[in-house]
Amino acid sequence: MDRSLYTLAQLAAIDHLEGNLQLIACAGSGKTEVVAQRVVSLLKPEKDGGAGCNPENIIAFTFTDKAAAELKERIHLRCAEAFGSVTGLAEMYVGTIHGFCLELLKSEVPSYMKYEVLNEVQQILFVDRHSRTSGLTQSTTLTGVQLKRYTDTRHYVSALSILREDKAIEPSGLQGNTVVAGLESYEQLLHSKGYLDYSSILSEAVNELDSNGGLRQRLEDRLRHVIVDEYQDVNPIQEAVVSALRSLGADICVVGDDDQTIYQWRGSDVRNILSFEGRYPDVTQVKLEENFRSSEGVVAVARDFIGQLLRRLPKEMKTTAAQDYEAGDIVALGFDSPEAEARYIAETCKTLRGLAICEDEGKRGISWSDMAILLRSVRRDGAVIMTALEAAGVPYVIAGMDNLFARPEAEAARQLFYFLAGEIDEKALGPYWETADLGIEKKELDSAIQSAVQARRDMQNAQIGQFKVYNLQRQYMAFLENVGLREEKVPGGRGEVVFYNLGKFSQAISDFESIHFHSSPVEKYQSFAGFLRYHAENAYPEGWQDNAFVNPDAVRIMTVHQAKGLQWPAVFIPQLVRNRFPAKGGGGRTAWHLLPDTAFDNVTRYKGGIEDERRLFYVALTRAQKFLHMSWAPHDGNRTAQRPSDFFNEVLASKFVKRRWQDYADRERLVPRPKASVANVTLSFSDLKYFFACPYQFKLRILYGFNAPLDEALGFGKSLHDALAEVHARVLQGESIMAEEAQALVARHLRAPYAYPALREQLERAAERIIEAYIEKNSAEFKNLEFSEKAIEIALGDGVSVAGRIDLVRRIDNDEVTIVDLKSNDRAQAEAVTETQLHIYALGYQELTGRPADYVEIYELDEQKKKRRSVDDDFIDDVKREVRAAATALRSNAMPPSAHKKICDQCDYCNLCSAAILK
Repeated sequence: MDRSLYTLAQLAAIDHLEGNLQLIACAGSGKTEVVAQRVVSLLKPEKDGGAGCNPENIIAFTFTDKAAAELKERIHLRCAEAFGSVTGLAEMYVGTIHGFCLELLKSEVPSYMKYEVLNEVQQILFVDRHSRTSGLTQSTTLTGVQLKRYTDTRHYVSALSILREDKAIEPSGLQGNTVVAGLESYEQLLHSKGYLDYSSILSEAVNELDSNGGLRQRLEDRLRHVIVDEYQDVNPIQEAVVSALRSLGADICVVGDDDQTIYQWRGSDVRNILSFEGRYPDVTQVKLEENFRSSEGVVAVARDFIGQLLRRLPKEMKTTAAQDYEAGDIVALGFDSPEAEARYIAETCKTLRGLAICEDEGKRGISWSDMAILLRSVRRDGAVIMTALEAAGVPYVIAGMDNLFARPEAEAARQLFYFLAGEIDEKALGPYWETADLGIEKKELDSAIQSAVQARRDMQNAQIGQFKVYNLQRQYMAFLENVGLREEKVPGGRGEVVFYNLGKFSQAISDFESIHFHSSPVEKYQSFAGFLRYHAENAYPEGWQDNAFVNPDAVRIMTVHQAKGLQWPAVFIPQLVRNRFPAKGGGGRTAWHLLPDTAFDNVTRYKGGIEDERRLFYVALTRAQKFLHMSWAPHDGNRTAQRPSDFFNEVLASKFVKRRWQDYADRERLVPRPKASVANVTLSFSDLKYFFACPYQFKLRILYGFNAPLDEALGFGKSLHDALAEVHARVLQGESIMAEEAQALVARHLRAPYAYPALREQLERAAERIIEAYIEKNSAEFKNLEFSEKAIEIALGDGVSVAGRIDLVRRIDNDEVTIVDLKSNDRAQAEAVTETQLHIYALGYQELTGRPADYVEIYELDEQKKKRRSVDDDFIDDVKREVRAAATALRSNAMPPSAHKKICDQCDYCNLCSAAILK
């Protein structure tokens, strides 16, 4: 490490090896680099001035999976520079607190192995479907009004989360509260169906950390350091996890900035970071105040703005002139109407494209994807901006699911299901697909509609058990295939964005169908149509569901909350109107009409206030590297939105803010070149399997998010793996396992949520037979087990890593090592793909242990047969090159179809591909 490249404060943090540490990290202060270098210091041998830790001694919590990928890559890179290589880096947990707690439950409590996690949308659908047994319709508001399905579900679910995640509750204040009674019913329902929601992941993990003596001892034996990023956004139950790990002897390092606390509405408590020094012993506090992201002007505007916050840790963000500031880079303008404001944004985007930006000691021409439009609410304020961008020919994407149905292709998909539910006729359906302008031939559209007519007619006579035939996803994919939709045929180069949006619609189908799979066909389609009409647009919280891989060269429209942790050369913050940003408190029913304020010690953090809005605007300001355009306009017919926001007026005080439309004609211009679309690539073994089989299948499935239709037997293979994982774990702990336990193992682990009764019985018998046979056939070799369900990670450099699990590692009689991959069926795949996949396992084992594997083995559970082959070192080198080539293809968006009959025959999406060799 070249110490001259770091500030004194950064070095103080990097060199801190013992005791609790609080890093106060201003925006753009390089905290990821500091944390990575501190991990190097912790891993460095004591004789070299380090802490002498092993990777398994360190846990690093990040707020998002994307942040985890970035931190992992930086740690791998800095360790490679410092040590050449570090054995077992996969043993270091780097990820979210939710991810850690879920792994803890599944690895330490066998009964949780089969549990699935409900996302926020699925949780609401689950409560709706089981409205009585979930406690919803048995609960009332504080004034005694009974809660209703759909209308009150979101508020009820929010109240349940508050009760489980807020640790500062006065029990006497909740006596007789109906939601408290409903919570017990809801939790029983979750367990009976084998589900965890986000709150129960945390609450169940805290219970285990508090009461499971064996777990506590195992953690205490290995844990020395816990790092918590974005600590300002930790909520009470997450703080309980951190505190529990501290009680096991770990030193705690928290990294954060109280000025950027923006998730208080989810329960994050800024008091955690404000009071950390007083609550934890022997705390060293280090301030990282230099901003390495933005120009002097952006830093000054943001610093002066946030300086008016009343409650904050003392600090002052300082400029390092990371970008050149030129007069006119920062603009604040008022307009006569939102339409005029939106036209200005569109025209300015076109003007900025090609302007030179400093990057990596060189320069690059700004492209569309270097611009972001940040809104307080995309759902409320995005439509007028989208209209202006479309009129100006500026490509854009909406991050997450916000305003999905504002796109004509998604609206056309919604109308398809209105038609299948019998709500519109075929004459009404066609124009929606024609308006979407997807390059579809008229005769193919007519033919697809006639096929849908027949499907609707057949559905009326379908038997209740025909779940697979009338699967929502299957009908959706069939229609897209029948119209001949192809990415390359969409006019105007819009194919990538269109498929991105249709993939998001596919996710909405999966969310609904995972809960309603067993409904009768007619009822299911009618219910889904109701979900799309009345709930889908509001079901997805703003910022929900964004793919970390895909980043088309298009302007990003997103909420400020989504923008946290990101940065762009050019940022627009429009709609700075009073009562919109800062937002006015919303009316209508909320969770606080169900729970009494008096039972909670700091209820204001959920409801938000002007200080929270100020922090949010500060986050928006600090996303900009060079260009920052702020604007407002009065809204006709809305008396509450007629004047500029106080925030807009405050930034006008800065000398760096210009109040005239700027002419950038004299600025240096270069050919627009988008930044690499994928900064860090973390691929799972399953991802790689799809990629090596067919890169375009990977693109449709992983990047665009198209979901395959649910299958009745889904979950059978995983259930076998879970049962055998318990067998192997108990063997490694010294227990003896008998074949007679097969029935109990299957009862504990079988999860086939979509199986009809006869099929479930069939799967149970098959699973019992397989598990019993496996134990009988392999018990003599159990003494040779080395690892089971071992997490591995392969860092291949340049931001590329592969993460996954080895099913089993077994030593054979001559002490050679065999890596075993358990397969419950032998679904054929190309021989080259299998060979590559197996050698990835071998590579992962070597990274984990520092020792080479001798053999890789496929164990076919159905036939209890082994397929073993020796590890080929030359092939491992080829694998490394292939994985790096996959990452390069991701970055360059070069993912052509394989066009191989065997692959196309098994592809769920072959009919969306022009090159497919069809069956």
